[in-house]
Amino acid sequence: MPVARPSRTSTACRQGLRWIMAASLALGAVLAQAADAEAGDTMAVTRVERWAPAPGTEPSIGPPADAAPGDWLPVELPQAVQRDPTTRAAVNLPRPTVWYRTACPAPVAQETLALYLPRVNGGPLQVWLRTAQGTRQLLDNSPAWPSQWNQPILLRLPGAASQSPGPCRLFLALPPRADGSYALSRLWMGPEPEVQALWSARQRWVVTVPLAASTTLVMLGLFSLAFWWRRRQDTAYLYFGLASLAWWFRNLHYGIELPQNLDALRWFWWATDASMTWVMLLVYLFSLRFATRSFPSVERLLLGFALLVSAVSMPFLPWALDTPLLLHAANTLVAMGVTLLIAWSAWRGSRELRVLAVALCICLVLGVHDLALLQLRISPESLYLMPYAMMLVLGAFLYAVNRRYIGALEHAEGAAAVLSNKLAEQQRALQSNFALLAEVEGERVRLAERQRLTRDMHDGLGAMLVSSLGQIEQGRLSQGEMAQVLRECLEDLRLTIDSMEPIDQDLTTLLATLRQRVGHRLAQGGITLHWRMDDLPPLPWLDAPAALHVLRIVQEALANVVKHSGAANVTLSATRDAGPGVCVQIEDDGRGLQARPEGHQGRGLGHIEERARQLGGRARIFLGDRGGTVVQLWLPLQGPPPAAEGFRPSRWPTA
Repeated sequence: MPVARPSRTSTACRQGLRWIMAASLALGAVLAQAADAEAGDTMAVTRVERWAPAPGTEPSIGPPADAAPGDWLPVELPQAVQRDPTTRAAVNLPRPTVWYRTACPAPVAQETLALYLPRVNGGPLQVWLRTAQGTRQLLDNSPAWPSQWNQPILLRLPGAASQSPGPCRLFLALPPRADGSYALSRLWMGPEPEVQALWSARQRWVVTVPLAASTTLVMLGLFSLAFWWRRRQDTAYLYFGLASLAWWFRNLHYGIELPQNLDALRWFWWATDASMTWVMLLVYLFSLRFATRSFPSVERLLLGFALLVSAVSMPFLPWALDTPLLLHAANTLVAMGVTLLIAWSAWRGSRELRVLAVALCICLVLGVHDLALLQLRISPESLYLMPYAMMLVLGAFLYAVNRRYIGALEHAEGAAAVLSNKLAEQQRALQSNFALLAEVEGERVRLAERQRLTRDMHDGLGAMLVSSLGQIEQGRLSQGEMAQVLRECLEDLRLTIDSMEPIDQDLTTLLATLRQRVGHRLAQGGITLHWRMDDLPPLPWLDAPAALHVLRIVQEALANVVKHSGAANVTLSATRDAGPGVCVQIEDDGRGLQARPEGHQGRGLGHIEERARQLGGRARIFLGDRGGTVVQLWLPLQGPPPAAEGFRPSRWPTA
């Protein structure tokens, strides 16, 4: 019958397990050697004597006498007696007490001695001192023994230990629990300052640093949750934040007093042990967010595994198995499989996932080391390393966040550069279009101005010249009348030119220009011009065509004063009223308006009213209080848009 050969996959898995076990045990050995080197050999007590009564013997109160039945056998410390894996690690009735004894060191004069034990596992610890004067108990931590699982013990020895003239011995009592397992590290005895320094160093690495790391991690986890709250699509931050909180809860037993009540203690250990499974689940969900492909089935299996082990490990269930050991062993097996999956995905995945895979592999080694320490397979003086494992995950998380942040910055900078180039192209195109539009607009303005000038020259100066030319050809005009016609044509031409001057929408400047033009003509006619101007606001609508209308209205009114009024004085004023608008007024002291038949009005007065309507205003001509003629032109402050054809409807503002 042919023998089945193992597959390459199974061979690789077994080889990987051997490497992980070898690495974890080597790490434990290195840490144990480091602890020995740190403590030094001068104060370490490695050879002690052990006395164990026969099974069924009642626990003794106080150390046995030298003549007690049984032998004191020399043993090497540290010593660990493994538990029976078929029994439950619970707090039940104690078995017979196991005793260890050693001689006190010879002290230097005036020196206080101290005792230091890195770890005592399995039950409460009692310390007794026997001298020539008698036997006395120095320590009994039975009430708080559940909290000593990871706490180093420091005990100051009384003066009798150093002043006794006879033999001085220390006795350590270990009442094992129901599963029969216990562990005792080496003893250190010596001067109190030196021993206390060793205890402080151990306390720092097994309690202070893990608690500080957990606190730092939970703060970063809260930050990660706050970041996820604003960006719900980035679930990696959610899983990391939840993993940080679960890890903080997992490490509570490193720094708090454990409950003294038996049921509360069982539930507390169940919660902290089960939380390790949830930490593992959340860390893997966080890591898989960086994979190039998704693994929904793996994630569902991990969730089901976490729910299953949390349910079957509850302390009220009647299992006869050591559930914490089985739970951590199951976690280790699942962690191996998922870590291999992540490592395989990281082979062709992102750099962040490769860093996470390396961190998870190291965490796996540290977990195997702690499992071996929990099973008493390595020196009990080793440190539990899983509290430091999440620091590796934290470092990988910071690296991944840094990579994402830098990648986002680079992407944003690249997008900004692309947008800047596109914006520059659009700006160049807009500038080109603006230049073209400005050229077109300039051409349109020039064309409109030419059309306006052509219309004004045709309707004003041209019509006047044609009419005068016809009268000259018929011999109807004398030389003086011809000069007057030419003078009027010249004034009309000057008005057209004046309307093109830049006046910045200032009506006062426009009227001042007209004053210079007509002032000499009024003076030749014996008429004195009086000038009264208020501080007028700018008129936004006062462009060149509107300015020409205003000038012609005022010119027409002044021309009527010269021709028909026989006045000696004329007043040109401009004031602001509550219309809101501006009122331009020409008032003379002549003979006043002559009565005309109903419906008959002079051509000049009609032109004044028509031009006022084109400006959106209104003109009034009436007899003044002193007998002269008054011409009023009301103009709005904010003129309506120019009318395409015809006259604008207007209304003289009421007072």
